[in-house]
Amino acid sequence: MKKEKLENNINFDFFLRFAEGIQKFLGNQCEVVVHDFRKGFEHSIVYIFNGNVSGRVVGGHSRGAMNFHAGENIEKYKNSRIYFFNGIEDGKGKIFKSCTTLIKDTINKLIGSVCLNLNVADLLSAQHTIQNFVKYSMPSLASLKEEDVDFNNVDDVLTFYMKKCEESEGKPMSLMNKEEKIKALQYLNEKGVFKITKAGVLLCKAFQVSKYTLYSYLEEAKKLENKL
Repeated sequence: MKKEKLENNINFDFFLRFAEGIQKFLGNQCEVVVHDFRKGFEHSIVYIFNGNVSGRVVGGHSRGAMNFHAGENIEKYKNSRIYFFNGIEDGKGKIFKSCTTLIKDTINKLIGSVCLNLNVADLLSAQHTIQNFVKYSMPSLASLKEEDVDFNNVDDVLTFYMKKCEESEGKPMSLMNKEEKIKALQYLNEKGVFKITKAGVLLCKAFQVSKYTLYSYLEEAKKLENKL
């Protein structure tokens, strides 16, 4: 465990020992990160357990929209958030299931957070292997029709089609091989997602490829379309 002194009128001793115990319990693919927002967001990481999972270190920066709510009343953000995201820093090729729980001070103001990140890439690959063997799946997003989905904005449209690609291949976009990525891009291009502003940036992040590689694969996808 690496740490930096966290001055607060709250006793963090038990909290930090419990966080370290959770990390050890979940194993070497898990990390726990503690942020202190009171000194800004550029160097908010003050404690980290097993940071080599994502390559983050004490003194590192925070991520996510919650940063902008520091100092606000914590009441409307009191529920822990569960979400998935692609690898960061040197965590390329990893998929994290994350839980973020906010830290408040004695007057109920948001001052920090504790983030539990678990690399589930191996579990997702195992899930795909088992599904291929069993050949059975529950109804999911893939069964929805486009006209039945309520899109609030263009980002929802892109997210919908990206999820369809992942369910079709049975794995996250970052874990697809070249052929699978080209197949996914062929589908996405047919759906017109490249008309969406910054779609290329988001897809580079999802596929974990460079801009050059993305558009190189896209050209190959278009050639496949022309052959049909």
